[in-house]
Amino acid sequence: MKITSVAVLGAGAVGSYVIWGLANREDIKLGVIAEGERKERLSRQGCTINGKVYHPEVWTPEEAENVDFLIVSLKYGALPGALESIRKIVGKDTSVMSLMNGVDSEEIIAEQIGKSHILPAVIKVASHREADGYHFDPETTLGIIFGEYEAPYESERVKAVKRTVCRYGNPLPLNGICNRRSVV
Repeated sequence: MKITSVAVLGAGAVGSYVIWGLANREDIKLGVIAEGERKERLSRQGCTINGKVYHPEVWTPEEAENVDFLIVSLKYGALPGALESIRKIVGKDTSVMSLMNGVDSEEIIAEQIGKSHILPAVIKVASHREADGYHFDPETTLGIIFGEYEAPYESERVKAVKRTVCRYGNPLPLNGICNRRSVV
């Protein structure tokens, strides 16, 4: 399994961390999901993260259909309104990681697309918004912790995600692999 396309749904504080970590990868196609006015604004202005402007592609849910890897990083209250977009994006082989607050976001998403698409995860990043965009300290950020719900925990999918977020000095920290029980 190889991940060649990554979509980020939610380009706020948490999504910005993911964009920052993957933006310079030449071997993946990175896009942010947005529609309407938000799509226009993100296409025009990009995302300012730690004082630097990034310009990932901006896709509608339809344009992102069948992406290899979808990272959901919305505010919890926005999830119900985004479920239709998630259904449109997720294809037969799409893996989905939810980096949202709320202990049941993965279950809510799984009800719409099936549990087999979900790669359980937590993120440890202290990010915040200022007038000039989103900020976090890379030195104190622990990163993303993820793994399969059940054995084999070091699945081909987990290995593919590790290659995507932890390759060749890519700055996106990954703090190990864990199963669902060790996260809680």
